[in-house]
Amino acid sequence: MTHKGTVTLATERLILRRFAVEDAEAMFRNSFSDPKVPIYMTWNTYESIDAARNYIVSVTDGYNSLSAYHWVIVVKELGEPIGSIGVTRYNNETQCVAIGYSIGSKWWRQGYTSEALKRLVCFFFDEVGTNRIEAQHDTRNPNSGKVMIKAGLQFEGVLRQSEHNNQGVCDSAHYAILAEDYFRRKSPHIGKSTTAATTVNDTNTAKSVGSGSLDVFATPMMIALMERAACECIAECGLIADGQTSVGTAINAMHTASSPRGAAITATATITSVDGRKVEFDVAASDENGEIGRGTHSRFIVDAERFMTKARA
Repeated sequence: MTHKGTVTLATERLILRRFAVEDAEAMFRNSFSDPKVPIYMTWNTYESIDAARNYIVSVTDGYNSLSAYHWVIVVKELGEPIGSIGVTRYNNETQCVAIGYSIGSKWWRQGYTSEALKRLVCFFFDEVGTNRIEAQHDTRNPNSGKVMIKAGLQFEGVLRQSEHNNQGVCDSAHYAILAEDYFRRKSPHIGKSTTAATTVNDTNTAKSVGSGSLDVFATPMMIALMERAACECIAECGLIADGQTSVGTAINAMHTASSPRGAAITATATITSVDGRKVEFDVAASDENGEIGRGTHSRFIVDAERFMTKARA
């Protein structure tokens, strides 16, 4: 990771910036003195503005380190902070950061916290080079988990009686997102689709290709049509360069309806993930009467000449 420190970040409705001593009064009024905020936290409400100021000073003293990440959450329309978000711990070896947050109860269920967390997810993956972002909450506070899910984190499980907060020993629900998940979803090619077509004839029935004894569209030919659509989709999206091609590495499909000779068949491949040279698809096939098959398919982009050299060896 290349630590950047607590830089100012913006979203549509929020400014995320460093704490300032001048924030003491607003933070005390909007968050620190709110008895609902620390119910599932490890800290208690602040008794005075001075106490809030002392905490803020301790935070600002740490800004000399680029590995310190502590933001106040400022609502643009309001012009003052309503809470905070930041890194509670990090591990340079695993390139992981853990995020914690809190805002005043007056601003709960308005999407502010998930908006702030989404921005940090982008910041840590795009600019810091983090590999994993994680967060956790007391299982009795499920709304915090909803914030994590909205920001793209995935539920990983519950560690029983693993944490301690103001309610005592608690079960902790854990969520995380990996860099590979983030960049896969970020690809501009996600959702792009291509359709390939054929007609059931003497060359592609189950009887003619040896996959059955009936004159209906053969399952291997349906799969081949799905693969053809995926190949064309990769080419149309510009994912392969000169001298490259794609090869199928996995397909999981069900053939759910039969199509007789003369039926017009279409297969559509839709990109669901792009992870380096691996491209994943949802695939579906239909005839005039509706869907006849569906599944998932993976392809890998390779250098054609090098691939064939290995194949002949």
